[in-house]
Parts: sequence; structure tokens; C-alpha cells
Amino acid sequence: MSKKTVESLIERVVSVLTEFFPKQSYLFFPLISAAVIWAVRRPEEWQERIFSWKVWPEPDYLPMKPDAFIVDFFEQDADLTASFQEEIINKDLAGLRQAFLRLYPVLGLEDPFLVSLFRKEIASKNFQRIADEFDKRVKRARADIAAVEGRPRFVQALKTISRELASLGAGLLSQAEAQKALEKMVKSRLGDIK
Repeated sequence: MSKKTVESLIERVVSVLTEFFPKQSYLFFPLISAAVIWAVRRPEEWQERIFSWKVWPEPDYLPMKPDAFIVDFFEQDADLTASFQEEIINKDLAGLRQAFLRLYPVLGLEDPFLVSLFRKEIASKNFQRIADEFDKRVKRARADIAAVEGRPRFVQALKTISRELASLGAGLLSQAEAQKALEKMVKSRLGDIK
């Protein structure tokens, strides 16, 4: 698929998303990115997968993780350790568990929507901000998406981009450079929408 074709496709999808989310452009890249990644990984399941999340609930097994697993999660990454140094030093397991429940779906499970929703914080390694804003941001996204979930044109927009961009191949879409390029194209099509 040529760059021009991809840009034209992004333009069409952004146009449709603008119709449904005129004031929620923060959702565009996460929705497009999640749809594309799931279309590449499991083409038959993409729609079921996106809507079954009901915007990314906490997996049932996360609250059951032992304290050692949670501490290890923070200590295995130098940036996470630095962000939560006080909690680690003070053995604040309650605080670490709260942060873990918000950070693990983003950093551990690498949920495509959540990774896109928090891409700026991940890039700047601002993990404390992800933990602090997770509930608020996910709740807002959940409400905004629920408002248009059943509309056929919205589903068709995601289906179109999933199918067409999936043809680029899983290897390309899994690369950080490809994600940045996709984000840049989406932003360039948003114009004045912030």
C-alpha cells in the first residue's frame, strides 16, 4: 500500500471519526491504532475484541497478583523504580498495588488502545501521571465510545481502516517508527481539532 493510499485512508477515517467525536479527537489515534493492531493480529476478532473491552477493564487476575510480583514489576524497570522510589523504599504495598493495577495493562499487557491513549506519558516516562490519570482518562474514553458504539458508520470506519491497513503487515505495525508515522498522519489530518 502506497503512502498516498494510506494518507487517503487516514483522511477518510478521520473524517468519519470527526463526525462521531467532534470534540474528542484524543480518541482518534488510540481507536485507529487499536483497530489496526487487532486487525493484524486476529482479523476475524477485531470488532468483537474492541467492543468487548468496554474500554479496557482491569483483568480479573490483576488484583490477585502476589506482592512479590508487583514489587518485581516496579524493580525490573529503572524508570519505574525511579518513578515509584518512595513507595518501594517505604514498602508501601498498597500504593504500589494501586499503581500496578493502572500501569500493568499499559506497560505489561501493552493493550494497544491504552498504549496509544497514554503514548505521551510513556514516551516521557511519566509513569506517575499514567497511574494518577488512568481512571479519569479511561472513564472519559469509555463514556465517549459508548455514545457511538452502535452506529453502523462508526463500526464501518474502524472496519475499513483495520482491513486496509492490516495489509501493511504485522511487522511494520509493531514497529515504533510505524506507530509514530501513523500518529503523524492522523494529526496532520486533524487540522484545527485538538
